[in-house]
Amino acid sequence: MQLGGTKMLAVALTVTGGIAISSGVMWQASSAAFTANTGNGANSWNAGTVALSDDDSNAVMFSPTNLRPGSTGDKCITVSYSGTLSSTVKMYGTAVSGGLAPYIDMVVEEGSGGGFGSCTGFTPTGTAYTGTLSNFGTTKNNFANGVGTFAPSGAGQSKTYKITYTVNAGTPDAQQGGSANASFTWEANS
Repeated sequence: MQLGGTKMLAVALTVTGGIAISSGVMWQASSAAFTANTGNGANSWNAGTVALSDDDSNAVMFSPTNLRPGSTGDKCITVSYSGTLSSTVKMYGTAVSGGLAPYIDMVVEEGSGGGFGSCTGFTPTGTAYTGTLSNFGTTKNNFANGVGTFAPSGAGQSKTYKITYTVNAGTPDAQQGGSANASFTWEANS
Protein backbone atom coordinates (compact mmCIF):
# COMPACT_ATOMS: atom_id res chain seq x y z
CA MET A 1 0.00 0.00 0.00
CA GLN A 2 2.79 2.23 0.57
CA LEU A 3 3.73 2.01 -3.06
CA GLY A 4 0.25 2.98 -4.11
CA GLY A 5 0.36 6.01 -1.82
CA THR A 6 3.63 7.10 -3.41
CA LYS A 7 2.10 6.81 -6.86
CA MET A 8 -0.85 8.86 -5.72
CA LEU A 9 1.43 11.45 -4.28
CA ALA A 10 3.44 11.55 -7.52
CA VAL A 11 0.24 11.95 -9.57
CA ALA A 12 -1.01 14.74 -7.26
CA LEU A 13 2.30 16.57 -7.48
CA THR A 14 2.33 16.18 -11.25
CA VAL A 15 -1.19 17.57 -11.60
CA THR A 16 -0.49 20.46 -9.20
CA GLY A 17 2.78 21.26 -10.99
CA GLY A 18 1.05 21.15 -14.37
CA ILE A 19 -1.61 23.60 -13.20
CA ALA A 20 1.05 25.96 -11.79
CA ILE A 21 3.10 25.86 -15.00
CA SER A 22 0.09 26.39 -17.29
CA SER A 23 -1.10 29.30 -15.10
CA GLY A 24 2.34 30.88 -15.41
CA VAL A 25 2.31 30.44 -19.17
CA MET A 26 -1.18 31.98 -19.39
CA TRP A 27 -0.11 34.89 -17.18
CA GLN A 28 2.92 35.50 -19.39
CA ALA A 29 0.73 35.35 -22.50
CA SER A 30 -1.82 37.85 -21.17
CA SER A 31 0.80 40.35 -19.99
CA ALA A 32 2.58 40.26 -23.33
CA ALA A 33 -0.48 41.45 -25.39
CA PHE A 34 -0.18 44.47 -27.74
CA THR A 35 -2.09 47.63 -26.67
CA ALA A 36 -2.82 51.08 -28.09
CA ASN A 37 -4.99 54.06 -27.23
CA THR A 38 -5.69 57.59 -28.46
CA GLY A 39 -7.24 60.78 -27.03
CA ASN A 40 -7.46 64.49 -27.59
CA GLY A 41 -6.31 67.50 -25.57
CA ALA A 42 -8.10 69.32 -22.78
CA ASN A 43 -11.53 70.42 -24.02
CA SER A 44 -13.13 73.73 -23.01
CA TRP A 45 -16.41 75.52 -23.53
CA ASN A 46 -16.74 79.32 -23.65
CA ALA A 47 -19.97 81.33 -23.65
CA GLY A 48 -20.53 84.16 -26.11
CA THR A 49 -21.49 87.69 -25.17
CA VAL A 50 -24.40 90.06 -25.66
CA ALA A 51 -23.43 93.73 -25.25
CA LEU A 52 -25.12 97.04 -26.12
CA SER A 53 -24.09 100.67 -25.79
CA ASP A 54 -25.41 104.01 -27.02
CA ASP A 55 -23.98 107.40 -27.84
CA ASP A 56 -25.88 109.51 -25.26
CA SER A 57 -22.98 109.84 -22.77
CA ASN A 58 -25.52 109.28 -19.97
CA ALA A 59 -27.47 112.43 -20.90
CA VAL A 60 -31.28 112.55 -21.11
CA MET A 61 -32.84 112.76 -24.55
CA PHE A 62 -35.74 115.09 -23.72
CA SER A 63 -36.27 117.84 -21.16
CA PRO A 64 -38.30 120.52 -22.99
CA THR A 65 -40.19 123.12 -20.95
CA ASN A 66 -43.06 125.53 -21.62
CA LEU A 67 -44.80 123.10 -23.94
CA ARG A 68 -48.27 123.82 -25.35
CA PRO A 69 -50.59 121.96 -27.72
CA GLY A 70 -48.78 121.58 -31.04
CA SER A 71 -45.26 121.76 -29.55
CA THR A 72 -43.00 119.23 -31.23
CA GLY A 73 -39.40 118.05 -31.16
CA ASP A 74 -37.18 115.12 -32.02
CA LYS A 75 -33.97 113.47 -30.91
CA CYS A 76 -31.83 110.64 -32.24
CA ILE A 77 -29.76 108.04 -30.48
CA THR A 78 -27.46 105.41 -31.98
CA VAL A 79 -27.42 101.98 -30.35
CA SER A 80 -24.33 99.85 -31.06
CA TYR A 81 -23.83 96.13 -30.62
CA SER A 82 -20.49 94.71 -29.49
CA GLY A 83 -21.46 91.16 -28.52
CA THR A 84 -20.23 87.99 -30.18
CA LEU A 85 -23.62 86.25 -30.43
CA SER A 86 -26.38 87.09 -32.87
CA SER A 87 -29.25 88.73 -31.04
CA THR A 88 -32.49 90.66 -31.28
CA VAL A 89 -32.69 94.21 -29.92
CA LYS A 90 -35.99 95.71 -28.73
CA MET A 91 -36.83 99.18 -27.43
CA TYR A 92 -39.36 99.70 -24.66
CA GLY A 93 -40.52 102.31 -22.16
CA THR A 94 -40.22 102.18 -18.39
CA ALA A 95 -41.28 104.50 -15.59
CA VAL A 96 -43.77 106.31 -17.85
CA SER A 97 -45.86 108.60 -15.67
CA GLY A 98 -47.53 111.98 -15.42
CA GLY A 99 -50.83 113.49 -16.48
CA LEU A 100 -49.36 114.85 -19.74
CA ALA A 101 -48.23 111.38 -20.97
CA PRO A 102 -51.58 110.51 -22.66
CA TYR A 103 -51.36 113.77 -24.66
CA ILE A 104 -47.84 113.33 -26.00
CA ASP A 105 -47.96 111.69 -29.41
CA MET A 106 -44.77 109.79 -30.17
CA VAL A 107 -43.22 108.28 -33.31
CA VAL A 108 -40.16 106.00 -33.16
CA GLU A 109 -38.32 105.51 -36.44
CA GLU A 110 -35.34 103.23 -37.10
CA GLY A 111 -32.62 104.01 -39.57
CA SER A 112 -29.04 105.12 -39.99
CA GLY A 113 -27.11 108.38 -39.79
CA GLY A 114 -27.47 111.09 -37.23
CA GLY A 115 -26.81 110.41 -33.57
CA PHE A 116 -27.30 111.77 -30.11
CA GLY A 117 -27.56 115.54 -30.15
CA SER A 118 -28.45 115.80 -33.83
CA CYS A 119 -30.63 113.92 -36.27
CA THR A 120 -28.82 115.55 -39.22
CA GLY A 121 -28.20 112.85 -41.80
CA PHE A 122 -30.77 110.43 -40.34
CA THR A 123 -32.26 108.17 -43.01
CA PRO A 124 -35.29 106.17 -41.84
CA THR A 125 -35.73 102.52 -42.79
CA GLY A 126 -39.02 101.99 -40.96
CA THR A 127 -41.38 103.09 -38.22
CA ALA A 128 -41.25 101.02 -35.04
CA TYR A 129 -44.01 102.79 -33.07
CA THR A 130 -46.74 105.40 -33.49
CA GLY A 131 -48.97 106.27 -30.53
CA THR A 132 -49.03 108.10 -27.23
CA LEU A 133 -46.24 108.12 -24.68
CA SER A 134 -48.70 106.73 -22.13
CA ASN A 135 -49.62 103.80 -24.39
CA PHE A 136 -45.94 103.12 -25.10
CA GLY A 137 -45.28 102.78 -21.38
CA THR A 138 -48.30 100.50 -20.92
CA THR A 139 -48.07 98.23 -23.97
CA LYS A 140 -44.34 98.40 -24.84
CA ASN A 141 -42.83 98.00 -21.39
CA ASN A 142 -40.50 94.99 -21.65
CA PHE A 143 -38.44 93.00 -24.13
CA ALA A 144 -41.30 90.62 -25.02
CA ASN A 145 -43.55 93.44 -26.31
CA GLY A 146 -40.83 95.95 -27.24
CA VAL A 147 -40.48 97.49 -30.69
CA GLY A 148 -37.82 97.44 -33.39
CA THR A 149 -36.21 95.25 -35.99
CA PHE A 150 -32.51 95.55 -35.04
CA ALA A 151 -31.04 92.02 -35.21
CA PRO A 152 -27.23 92.21 -35.15
CA SER A 153 -25.35 89.06 -36.11
CA GLY A 154 -22.15 90.10 -34.36
CA ALA A 155 -20.05 92.99 -33.11
CA GLY A 156 -19.72 96.30 -34.94
CA GLN A 157 -23.34 96.84 -35.98
CA SER A 158 -25.54 99.78 -35.02
CA LYS A 159 -28.98 101.28 -35.54
CA THR A 160 -30.13 104.87 -35.07
CA TYR A 161 -33.53 105.60 -33.52
CA LYS A 162 -35.31 108.90 -34.09
CA ILE A 163 -37.98 109.74 -31.51
CA THR A 164 -40.37 112.54 -32.40
CA TYR A 165 -42.92 113.93 -29.93
CA THR A 166 -45.86 116.28 -30.46
CA VAL A 167 -48.12 117.63 -27.73
CA ASN A 168 -51.60 116.70 -28.92
CA ALA A 169 -53.77 119.61 -30.11
CA GLY A 170 -56.62 118.27 -27.95
CA THR A 171 -54.67 118.51 -24.68
CA PRO A 172 -57.14 119.83 -22.08
CA ASP A 173 -56.61 123.03 -20.09
CA ALA A 174 -56.31 120.87 -16.97
CA GLN A 175 -52.83 119.88 -18.22
CA GLN A 176 -51.45 123.42 -17.97
CA GLY A 177 -48.31 122.99 -15.90
CA GLY A 178 -48.61 119.20 -16.31
CA SER A 179 -45.69 116.90 -16.88
CA ALA A 180 -44.73 113.49 -18.18
CA ASN A 181 -41.73 111.29 -17.49
CA ALA A 182 -40.32 108.24 -19.24
CA SER A 183 -37.18 106.18 -19.59
CA PHE A 184 -36.37 104.35 -22.80
CA THR A 185 -34.53 101.05 -22.74
CA TRP A 186 -32.90 99.05 -25.52
CA GLU A 187 -32.35 95.39 -24.66
CA ALA A 188 -30.50 92.69 -26.58
CA ASN A 189 -31.48 89.07 -26.20
CA SER A 190 -29.79 86.07 -27.75
